[in-house]
Amino acid sequence: MAAANSNLTPLLTAFRGSRLRASSRVSGERLATGPWFQSLITFVGCLLPISVCWYFTTGKPLFSIGTVEFIQPDLVAGAFVTIVIGRALFKGFHPLPRTILVPFLLLLAATLLSTFFAIDKLHGVAAIIQETEFVAFAWAFSLSTSTKSFLRIVHFTLALFVFQTAVAIWQFAFLDATMPTGTFQVHQQYAFFTSFAAAMAFALYSHEKASSLRVAYLVVLSVLLIGSLLGQERAPWLSFLLGATAVVWYSGRNRKRLLVGLVVTVLAATMLVITVPHLREVTTARIGEAETGTERQNSLLSRLLLWKVAYDLFTQNPVLGVGPKNFAVIIPHYASVEDMQGFENLDAHNVWIGMLAEQGVTGFVTYLIFCWAIIRLATSELRSPSVTGLPRSLCLAYVAYFFFWLGMMYPFFQKGAGHIDFMLVGLMLGLRQCLSQGRASVNLALTSAPE
Repeated sequence: MAAANSNLTPLLTAFRGSRLRASSRVSGERLATGPWFQSLITFVGCLLPISVCWYFTTGKPLFSIGTVEFIQPDLVAGAFVTIVIGRALFKGFHPLPRTILVPFLLLLAATLLSTFFAIDKLHGVAAIIQETEFVAFAWAFSLSTSTKSFLRIVHFTLALFVFQTAVAIWQFAFLDATMPTGTFQVHQQYAFFTSFAAAMAFALYSHEKASSLRVAYLVVLSVLLIGSLLGQERAPWLSFLLGATAVVWYSGRNRKRLLVGLVVTVLAATMLVITVPHLREVTTARIGEAETGTERQNSLLSRLLLWKVAYDLFTQNPVLGVGPKNFAVIIPHYASVEDMQGFENLDAHNVWIGMLAEQGVTGFVTYLIFCWAIIRLATSELRSPSVTGLPRSLCLAYVAYFFFWLGMMYPFFQKGAGHIDFMLVGLMLGLRQCLSQGRASVNLALTSAPE
């Protein structure tokens, strides 16, 4: 028996080696995009956050069909996906990994089913198009094979919101703006974006070894946190804490050190609010809004009303909901403009309650599975001891970003921020392919090595 096993061992080794070589060759062909295409990915990745800021600066779509809007990031995404499809016609289509494809198909099926019974089917169709557009965008970005390209895109995004913070500081200091907006039209969106950038900066700072880069990341983090404080929004700060806590949790042996760093960061921000008189007055007044008695003046009361309406709609349509994107169509029948702080319609301001209202339990469960798949793209890599250096830093930045938006309870399929969401999903898919290919090459070398 021992002799038979010894005779089979070379055959098994050869078979395993051939499979590894084949998988490595297929993966290599899929990833062979060349430096020109990698430069294009980097350019589009830097252009996208500019287009998002442009949209929130103008507040106007490029064009509309009925009530369905097409905005500046849609143009960037559509052009890039078209280029990738054109490339694929000559070089072949690369697959979307099953880790994302299967959860997306489940969510898409739930959306299609809910749209069929929706009150406003046009909005349901718009939701289907948007989901498909975003996942196609992620598919296009998954061709990225360069960690440096990924890092450049992240750096450019951080630099963009450092610029926004500089504008906000100028508005606060010299224009006496109580709630600065940067170049954005409203302070809420400005606060959201500077806060997610701060969470990513914290992730990069926490894992950086080079002292010069650590100082640079610390300066960027400090500036972005100041910007977040100036935005005067409570939810982004709490979401920053959630994103930073996730970074601490997935940092392994460095958890204690990073937890101390996070506590020091929070204390420094608190001291800044206390010691700057004008900032202290504005922050105190903002907190005091929670004690006002009408929905028009109290955003918390307004949201509680929206959540109650969403819950009532869910109880009336528990399986499939009222239809994708239909909450904003229906809410004017349940709440006045006064109730909605002067707006004619609003979403539920909570993705979980909103998903239950719009797509019922079916949509809620499939969306939950999809969110878990997005987060797991990075967390599964962070559990591997072989993922170190720059890839690990990028995975932590990705985790900080998506835990931030989970804390905000905003849907991933949302105009503007959603484009950045799925760009990062695509970049992470590309990074995972590179890491997987590297592991396959190591295994191939080990199996091919003579005993």
